[in-house]
Amino acid sequence: MKKVADILIFCLLFIWQLPQNLVALCWLPFAGRVRKIAYRNYCIALSGRLPKEGSGVSLGNFAIISPQYADDEYTIRHELDGHTVDSKRLGPLYLLVIGIPSVLHLLYIQWFAPHQSYDDFYTERWANRHAGL
Repeated sequence: MKKVADILIFCLLFIWQLPQNLVALCWLPFAGRVRKIAYRNYCIALSGRLPKEGSGVSLGNFAIISPQYADDEYTIRHELDGHTVDSKRLGPLYLLVIGIPSVLHLLYIQWFAPHQSYDDFYTERWANRHAGL
């Protein structure tokens, strides 16, 4: 019975987080060879190629983590126990509240403020707080 409940919850979360799940599914063919790293909180962590440098990205039921960070427990916790909390809470608003501002902030830092820490941005602070980091 627990397995049926887990599948139902996964499916309901997939629908609730549909916009970010669609982005993740569109991204996967470009991620190169992927492998499963972990599964928890109804989210699958996969090791795969990311555009530009970066440690990982959480999109709905998926977290894609760069191969060089695939064994880094901090990064895995940040993505699986951090960003996924906001994704589940915000549902279809996640990309507007977290995803797009996060990408724009990353580009701003890369182009105009390389001395500034990406981790100081509210999206990363929230994820770290959720993950207990």
